[in-house]
Amino acid sequence: MAAGFLLAAAASCRGRLYGGHITGAAVLGCLCGLSGALLRECLLNGPDGVALVMRHLPGVVLAGALAGAVSGGLGRFGERLFFWLDSLSLGLAACLGTLCGMRLGAAGALVLGLLAGLTPGLIRDVALGDTARAVEETWYATAAALGCMLTILLALLPSARPLPWATGGEWGYACVLGGVLLVVLLRVWRGRRGMA
Repeated sequence: MAAGFLLAAAASCRGRLYGGHITGAAVLGCLCGLSGALLRECLLNGPDGVALVMRHLPGVVLAGALAGAVSGGLGRFGERLFFWLDSLSLGLAACLGTLCGMRLGAAGALVLGLLAGLTPGLIRDVALGDTARAVEETWYATAAALGCMLTILLALLPSARPLPWATGGEWGYACVLGGVLLVVLLRVWRGRRGMA
């Protein structure tokens, strides 16, 4: 649910930066914070997965409300805060969705990861009347896809031992962390190139 909290905080922060009221930003944060996990769990586990995600609703609402309250008057720092929250949540939601979907095969895991990672941002941007970052920024969706692919590659490396996502081993966390780091590095690299 860390991805849900980050997604909620990023959406709420973006809503406040666009001049939205704190309550509207919190609702948008809640919607975006839950959408990726709900989509992933609905496709993988049906109603049981949805019930699991809904248990974390209070935490997602709190993350969205706190980010909305804090980011309201931050100005330029609020934009930086949004960039980091957005980059981390994109990477975490996409790479975690990919790892969870490994039982679907590499192609299925990639599609599930991209759906889980990109859907919340698309909902956020469309709700705010902004051009969706997945369409506007050349490295938004590409960074997510490359992070998902690295997660798949790392997950397939230790083929001699039991599958880490089936046993809950630490290797699964390392796979997700590797993908998230790649997403964040690509977004930072692209952001610096865009400023130059």
